[in-house]
Amino acid sequence: MLEEIQKTIFRWILGIALFAIALWSAKKGYHNLDPSFMFVAVMSFAVGLAAVWESLFAAVTRPLMILIESIIFPVTKFNKPTLNLKLPAYYVKEGRYDEALDEYRKVLKHYPDEREAYDEAIWLYTEIFEEPEEALKLFNKAKRRNLVLNDHSRSLAKRGNC
Repeated sequence: MLEEIQKTIFRWILGIALFAIALWSAKKGYHNLDPSFMFVAVMSFAVGLAAVWESLFAAVTRPLMILIESIIFPVTKFNKPTLNLKLPAYYVKEGRYDEALDEYRKVLKHYPDEREAYDEAIWLYTEIFEEPEEALKLFNKAKRRNLVLNDHSRSLAKRGNC
């Protein structure tokens, strides 16, 4: 990252210096009617443009790309990801419990009334991670949302309460 920044800064310094040389040469060639100065001006301008082209092109096209992306892929604060309970279930089946719990947390963040996500997350907290206090927090959160969890989740949460 630092090398990339240094390279960009060096290219901009080189480009600006070459643009200055091109401007000076163009003025001198115009006033003296000397084609060799004009040739130096054109070459300096071309090399300077090549030096700054990448970052200049990115800076110029970025607003256009943002506009196109906003039209094709509109993103609003009201959009939420598609409900996917199969992925965390797959992670549980594969024994990837940390990833499964992360996925259930994401589901609960965007779909706080999803009963199955509460049931599975409570099970993971009590049986796998042995964190009954976290399971109890989730159980109480579901209770505040008036969700009816399955009997197994209730027993696990109550067992964690002891």
